[in-house]
Amino acid sequence: MLRQNMEASCSGWTNNAAESINHVLKQRVQWHVSQMPELIGKCRQLVDAQHMEADRALVDLGELVLRKEYTCHRMTLELWRSMSDKQKQRLRNDCFWIQTPHTTSVSTNGLLTVNSCPCAGKKLNQRKRRCAERTSTSVKRSRAG
Repeated sequence: MLRQNMEASCSGWTNNAAESINHVLKQRVQWHVSQMPELIGKCRQLVDAQHMEADRALVDLGELVLRKEYTCHRMTLELWRSMSDKQKQRLRNDCFWIQTPHTTSVSTNGLLTVNSCPCAGKKLNQRKRRCAERTSTSVKRSRAG
């Protein structure tokens, strides 16, 4: 999901969400060291809880609400309950799946194809500076004589 957000150039993403979910996970394990299977189970429970909260937002229940541009996916609880699992999953995908145009680059020998993004690796609002342009961090040196 993080990779898709970066490829879709979601500039509003910050690491606060990651820090927040890290705190929630630590609360789940009560700040104790856990064995790997137990930790995986706790992560699965956390993801399932997030999916349920997203489903509640679709029927306008719970703490989360849909953004204005996604309100067309909102429905009544009765309609949600009458839908099959396949129909619910299709609705989730339409609402929450990030649609990104994938451009690809192919290696010269044709064996490797990778997704490419023209803005990858750049910081927010970063621009290419002309060679002769003066930087704002340059400091004048004084000559000691």
